[in-house]
Amino acid sequence: MEESSELKKLYSFLQSFIYFTLFTEFLVFLFADAGFMEQLRPVILKLQRIAIYQNIYYSKAFTFLLIVIVAIGTKARKNLHHDPVKHIYLPLFFGFLFFFGAGYFYQHPTNRLLAFGVTWSDAAYMLFSLVGAVMINIALDNISKHIQTGLMKDKFNVENESFEQSRELMNTPYSVNLPMLFYYKRRVNHGYLNIANPFRATLLIGTPGSGKSYSVVNPFIKQMLAKGFTMALYDFKFPDLGKIAYYHYLLNKKNGTLKDIKFHVINFNSIEHSRRFNPLKPEYLPTLADATETAEALLQSLTKSDKESGAAQFFTQSAVNFLASCIFFLSRHEGGKYSTFPHVLAFINLGYDEIFNMLFSEPQLVSLLSPFRTAYKNKAFDQLEGQIGTLKINVGRLATRETFWVLSGDDFELKISDPNNPAILVIANDPATQSINSACNALILNRMTKLINSKRNLPCGLIIDESPTLYVHKVENLIATARSNKIAVLLGLQELPQLKQQYGRETADTICSVAANVISGSVRNKDTLDWLEKLFGKVRQQKEGVSIDRSRTSISMNEEMGSLIPASKIATLAAGEVVAQVAFDNNEYNGQHVNSTYNCKINLDTAAIAKEEESYVSMPIFYNFGSASDRNTVLDKNFTKINREIETLKDHFYT
Repeated sequence: MEESSELKKLYSFLQSFIYFTLFTEFLVFLFADAGFMEQLRPVILKLQRIAIYQNIYYSKAFTFLLIVIVAIGTKARKNLHHDPVKHIYLPLFFGFLFFFGAGYFYQHPTNRLLAFGVTWSDAAYMLFSLVGAVMINIALDNISKHIQTGLMKDKFNVENESFEQSRELMNTPYSVNLPMLFYYKRRVNHGYLNIANPFRATLLIGTPGSGKSYSVVNPFIKQMLAKGFTMALYDFKFPDLGKIAYYHYLLNKKNGTLKDIKFHVINFNSIEHSRRFNPLKPEYLPTLADATETAEALLQSLTKSDKESGAAQFFTQSAVNFLASCIFFLSRHEGGKYSTFPHVLAFINLGYDEIFNMLFSEPQLVSLLSPFRTAYKNKAFDQLEGQIGTLKINVGRLATRETFWVLSGDDFELKISDPNNPAILVIANDPATQSINSACNALILNRMTKLINSKRNLPCGLIIDESPTLYVHKVENLIATARSNKIAVLLGLQELPQLKQQYGRETADTICSVAANVISGSVRNKDTLDWLEKLFGKVRQQKEGVSIDRSRTSISMNEEMGSLIPASKIATLAAGEVVAQVAFDNNEYNGQHVNSTYNCKINLDTAAIAKEEESYVSMPIFYNFGSASDRNTVLDKNFTKINREIETLKDHFYT
């Protein structure tokens, strides 16, 4: 305390000495020859011999130096709301202007007296010098009140959460590269979101309007087709994605990239724009296990994979066994002549006597049908109705003329990645008829994924935007094995609870675990946000604290682990902004962490895309029915023909 008191006395002395030197300057330069200075003239003459008083600006420089020295020792209380411009720069500027500008009045004296022998110019010189000195003193003292800290300048912790991202284009024969912008070191930088290995599956999440399709799905389609991929594309709002795929198919077919690849569409609403095909061809069902898996996929797509237990689960499995038996029987009878899904739909609508008499004739179905045989022999028709009635109700909804038409032909092979017969397949859907179309589409996908998930095939992209509207049977197994068979899976959804609702919690967790590339736009669900925040992890962040009391101010700096991308930032992402974690195939190990995380805005050339959209062509028409009446006639004839064929099959067993 004694030392502090001595320092205060020294500070007060130096501050008083500033104005003493200023007063001495006035006496030496303004009043040296004044009559009232007669007694002090010897002292003034001695002062004039000192170097600083031989020129007025030397004196001012000396006074200014004293002000600086005093300001260095100032310990003012810190002010959090201190404005450097208002409290330092402006006073310092005008202080310099007044203090040194006062020399103008010294160099241009006037004879006009103000009072006591003081002229107007002398008064102006003293006033401006004094005011200037005071302003300079205040400005320099205010420097000590200013806190050189970033406190409250980064309210949202943007700087701590910004990080270096990939600036280089990592282009490979299979990569998907999205140009993007990211913020780092107080500036926006250009880079690329490089999905170097799309065969390790990509999970795309984002609420409606977050820009999933425009920013990610569309570039996936364009770049994969440009690199010669075959593709299965699910278009929930046909033809939004279909038009893009068809335009780039034609573009790349013209330049030779897709020279030998064909283009197909499956559409149960507009059958003019649809190929016909048969997912239950006998060669697709070599064993009873294949028929059982097909039946299971179809029923699970209809029931959305509800996890049931007890008696309900028994009846569900009974329905699967019954449907599998019908499928397998038709695939074996007369060389698979009636092995189509429409024939199966017509077959299960026969009477129980007729159905079981035919099914029991197939030796391979004896074990599978043993529960039905017991109930049938005991005339337990209520039990049979409970086992099969649910199946008839659910599957019966699919028996439309359009379904019978599309699924009873054979225009192309479902193995679209076959080097001998490659193709692009667009699977269309419509929100208005989603429940019926999705089940048929699930039947298609189940058979197709089994065919393409094999060796020695061409690279194939499986793009399913709005995936909760389509059930993909055992998609977790497909993702897990797709890498070795060059299948690039992209699943788009809005929130993780949709995935859990569609596939069940365990399967949804497995999908999230095995998808190596995760891209997300804005999401709102707590589970989704928590999962993403933990996925991106934590990094060391610098934290700063300021403590101010009456005697001193202390600034503390420390490091702590903080979320790299907090949940709140993910929830507030704008359209086109994404966060992502991708898988890199890094062959060189140096012990350092390889950053594969992104927090960026996809930077597409919107003008070029708009111009491209003007060139889009209509989807191809595969069947021209003529008038609406002619179309109905063709559909009715096909519908009747299939039902008659099943009647003929039944009659054959009773003759």
